[in-house]
Amino acid sequence: MAATRASIICYYDLISPYTYMGFKIFNRFRKQWPNVDVTFRPMLLGGVMNEIKNQPLFAFPSKKNHMIADLDRISGVTGVPFKFPQKFPVNTVLPMRVLTALQIHEAEKYEQCIDKLFDEYFIHGRDISQAAVIQQALSPIFHSDTVKIESYLQRAAQDQEIKKIFKQYTDEAIAKGIFGAPTFIVRKAGSEEELLFFGSDRFEMIAATLGLPYAGLTSVSKL
Repeated sequence: MAATRASIICYYDLISPYTYMGFKIFNRFRKQWPNVDVTFRPMLLGGVMNEIKNQPLFAFPSKKNHMIADLDRISGVTGVPFKFPQKFPVNTVLPMRVLTALQIHEAEKYEQCIDKLFDEYFIHGRDISQAAVIQQALSPIFHSDTVKIESYLQRAAQDQEIKKIFKQYTDEAIAKGIFGAPTFIVRKAGSEEELLFFGSDRFEMIAATLGLPYAGLTSVSKL
């Protein structure tokens, strides 16, 4: 059944620096797009890449060097702070499962937690694969309720239902033809057609497709 409102589903993994940029930029444009339903859906990017036999940019030195320079330029234009982490990549299974659990049980805090964990890695360079780093990062959001945060870390590590849902999201991404992150699945209001947009540089195209205002990338720092 076609939805009455336009929608955007962003498939993401904390390991992706372009997704970090995309998340920050998208959330700034999103303030101008109040009539669009937005969902951030966790997936395991490594699982997607393995399934489709794709290679990440950092696997090739020339591409990695370009990626870092490109991200620095995006940061300069948009004002989004960025520092490429010394330890890259890291295993994001644990934090992504934590976010899966938070999406289900702490919906009102979920996006704030995504934002915080992205900052921990791509601003402060902390190893978000470590439970202690996750706990410290999320502590202010949960008013230092360490017991609650620990419960989500345990669910992420042990809860078979959380593991199942996270795998389902990853399998869903593969089934939709997703090959990298960030990927935005866009539906116009009144339509069942899903349109796939890949990358953090497709917001102008998304806006044009949905008939939304777009002031340009250089305006992002002022939004």
